[in-house]
Amino acid sequence: MNRLILLILLGLCVWYYFPETRSVLRDAAAPVLVPIATWSAAEEMSQIGRNVVEHERLTGELPVGAAWLEWLDFRYAAEDFWTDPWGSVYQLEARGDSVAIISFGPDRVRGTDDDVEALTRRGR
Repeated sequence: MNRLILLILLGLCVWYYFPETRSVLRDAAAPVLVPIATWSAAEEMSQIGRNVVEHERLTGELPVGAAWLEWLDFRYAAEDFWTDPWGSVYQLEARGDSVAIISFGPDRVRGTDDDVEALTRRGR
């Protein structure tokens, strides 16, 4: 049984290695991988939202505009922590009593059905 699993994994790795078959494998795995990536992004975004609200509580300011990228760079040294699973930088939007951290989702286009958003209430 272990050899069978190893053989299957090796086959998938070889299949993925060749560009012609990579897109076929990616498309076949999308129904499983996209929900997992979306859940992962939502969890990261919730944490970022909590950190932004804490930053506002401590400094009295939200890191908006150009300050957003500077804050992300300062707060999260590795760029992997401030980009979503699809490679787009998370966005910050202040909304009255909350902040929204936004991911443009798999299509990387703002305002489409696959966008992901995490709201965090601001304590004033």
